[in-house]
Amino acid sequence: MKCNQNSAKSLLVGIVSLAALVGLPAPALAQWKPSTPPLPVSKIVEDWPLRGVAISPDGKHIAGIAGLPGRNPIIKIWKTDDLSATPVAIDSKSMRFTSVTFVKNDRLYITANQPVERGTESRWLSKVVITDLEGKFFEEPLSTAGNVARVGLVSRLASDPDNILLQYASDDLTLDLVKYNVRTKRVQRMARGNDLEDYVSGGVDRNGEPRIKTELKPENGTWVGYVYYKDDTGNWVEQRAFRSDIASRKKFSLLRLTADGTKAYVSTNSAGTNFTTINLWDFKTQTLSEPLFQNTEFDATNIVFWQAIDEADERPDVDTPIAGFCYNGPTVECLYTDPVLKRIEARLKRSLPGRTLSITARQGGNMVLVRATGPNFPDTWYILKGERQLVRIGSVLENVDPATLGTAQWVTYNARDGLEIPAIVYLPPNYDAKRDGRIPLVVMPHGGPWARDDMDYDISHWSQMFATRGFAVLQPQYRGSDDLGRKLWLAGDKEWGAKMQDDKDDGAKWLVEQGVADPSRMMMYGYSYGGFAAAAAAARSGGASKGLYQCAISGAPVIDMDRLRENEWGENRISRKAQGDTVRGWNPQANLDQVEIPWLIFHGDFDRQADTVYSRSAAARMRQLNKPNFKYVEIKKMAHTLSEMTPDMRNQFIPLILDWMSNNCGNISATFKEPGLKTAASKSASK
Repeated sequence: MKCNQNSAKSLLVGIVSLAALVGLPAPALAQWKPSTPPLPVSKIVEDWPLRGVAISPDGKHIAGIAGLPGRNPIIKIWKTDDLSATPVAIDSKSMRFTSVTFVKNDRLYITANQPVERGTESRWLSKVVITDLEGKFFEEPLSTAGNVARVGLVSRLASDPDNILLQYASDDLTLDLVKYNVRTKRVQRMARGNDLEDYVSGGVDRNGEPRIKTELKPENGTWVGYVYYKDDTGNWVEQRAFRSDIASRKKFSLLRLTADGTKAYVSTNSAGTNFTTINLWDFKTQTLSEPLFQNTEFDATNIVFWQAIDEADERPDVDTPIAGFCYNGPTVECLYTDPVLKRIEARLKRSLPGRTLSITARQGGNMVLVRATGPNFPDTWYILKGERQLVRIGSVLENVDPATLGTAQWVTYNARDGLEIPAIVYLPPNYDAKRDGRIPLVVMPHGGPWARDDMDYDISHWSQMFATRGFAVLQPQYRGSDDLGRKLWLAGDKEWGAKMQDDKDDGAKWLVEQGVADPSRMMMYGYSYGGFAAAAAAARSGGASKGLYQCAISGAPVIDMDRLRENEWGENRISRKAQGDTVRGWNPQANLDQVEIPWLIFHGDFDRQADTVYSRSAAARMRQLNKPNFKYVEIKKMAHTLSEMTPDMRNQFIPLILDWMSNNCGNISATFKEPGLKTAASKSASK
């Protein structure tokens, strides 16, 4: 359960404050720098001191992943009745833990990964393991399924002390649903399906029987999604309102079954709305109620079910009143109605003003796990005891004063065709445009592209890396971004490198108009799809974006749009059809002869998600064209995601980025220097 301290409208005040700067002359102080220290590289590259904290159903234990210098992260487990005691530590020499949760009061469900060398198919592989609260054993619940992508938790079966429900892909690719006993290791097959079938998390009735499943079927050259309900006779009945062509972007999220299993609370845009609403669906009459909750600017996402009794929000055999609704604004915001939760929220607001709060209450509200976050407040976990005692557990970034971090605002601007584009703007600490003048800008588009940024702390630290060094940072939620309404999402179809790219350029120009960005000191940095956008910025520097950016930096990019669409859209044939058909527009790989600005690419050689071949092909073409100020660096054993990067890997590309900005980024390099910089990339990796 998550609550933001500020309403969406108060966050949107940033538009007004920036707009007030329109028309200001550019002051002479063109080389303003923050008086506060920059976020150290050592902090950016280290494993997070603490992340992913979870609380047990009975509220007696919490567990989280803790980074330690020179070794793999460990799992720490605390007893909530004595948080001053040394926590239990569970470690592994071979595995890097990536997540931990409680499936029973005394059992942990852990995901972990490690690099595996298989020639050209070298990659990081993941697995699921279960252990007790002391780490005495590691059990793979389904040892034949060695990859976490092929094992998923459907339900922890809150009313069952021994069993959980898992779905996994067996060797013949059927998605079997099994009941797994965490004590005896007994596996009981509940259903045998196919690889296009998925049992919906939470769609389990009071008897532990799955009642909701989805399925994709190939029809007329596309994929059509179906939702089924198991009636009292055991037959699976299609719920026709939720049938949809996967390209239509209709959404269906099951939030909770009613205790009698005849209805469900859902989040959906199936009624033709731009933003998702929360409704009650009747399986027998196949009718959708009027919206129980909706927001006119953002997607409704969830319902809080809790009545200050243990586990009532998780047990399918208990009907509890609605305690609040949540929506996906600049961050997820919840509006509580339950008196206990409202009282807890008010207490936390007094202690942690201005923070976005996630609260998970146990023991009737007497034991509460709290996560506090914000653009300039790194994720930090607390335990609130008895609604009075607030105990700090740890944070993703320790020993850094939030006052030395940049601030951020949620804004909107109009693209050249009039489409309204949401965005987040980071500004350096203590920066004032009227007093300090224009500053350099980093445009930093998110990956995906079917994703979005939010106003929680950016745990990559990249936003603050730039902001604390005197840069404005623009995170445009360009067309094609998800979770900001169906209209914006669909508008990105077949606009890669074209209107999607215009949105990023228009955001940079808008910040120039606001008197914030120096038009002679702007660059683009992006990772994954953001790396594609930076590649497009480089390739458009001789055309549509000429004169706009001083340099571009692409991390793990896909560059050849045609190859991506036709051959390699992920590892899933459904994704290739569902999203691959939207990958059309303007191809950077075909236009590398137009690159006129310095361009850096870095990529991990174990990356099979945005395969390393894209960067290698672009580098070969750039060498053929004999383009100056181009560099490609390949990082050994690095895969795609943050969890697949060791501190040593991050310590190669973070200094590389800062070095490029210091020495190869036009006017930016004339005014920015990173002191004491040492790049660690091996000579053999630079190409």
